Amino acid sequence: MPAKIKKSQKSSKQILDSKKYTNMFDAYRAFWRRGFSEWAGTSSRSEYWFTCLMNFLMFILWLVVFAIAGAGSSTAFDDSPAAVILTLGLVMYSIAIIVPSISLLVRRLHDAGLSAWWMMLFILTLVPPLDIVTSIVFFIFSVLPTKTDGNPYHKFNKENK
Repeated sequence: MPAKIKKSQKSSKQILDSKKYTNMFDAYRAFWRRGFSEWAGTSSRSEYWFTCLMNFLMFILWLVVFAIAGAGSSTAFDDSPAAVILTLGLVMYSIAIIVPSISLLVRRLHDAGLSAWWMMLFILTLVPPLDIVTSIVFFIFSVLPTKTDGNPYHKFNKENK
């Protein structure tokens, strides 16, 4: 007969909540694992910024491959099949990270003690020049430290009540 789990023990899902990552690859795996299904939790600054760094490096890698593939051709690279394949791959990757990125930002807002309704500000101000101001505001939100006291989004605060 399996042993009973005590209420005081944390489940593995709760341990993932607002975990501080020291490895960029672990944070990136969590980005894909939690990105489509977990919107209510929190994400630490390290998880958010390691994921941003990895996505940036992926785009740089794509550009390097694009430049290398174009450097060896004697014809116009714009019309070659390699250019079409690389461009489609970049577009597909960009589309694939939209939902997990929004989920990550929502969890990052939760970790800072802010509501996900702040995302409405971002969506409603996608027109220039307001988008620049909104981007600066969300950058500031993303660097805010973890708020543990009185933060309704942290699971450990809900357990203590």
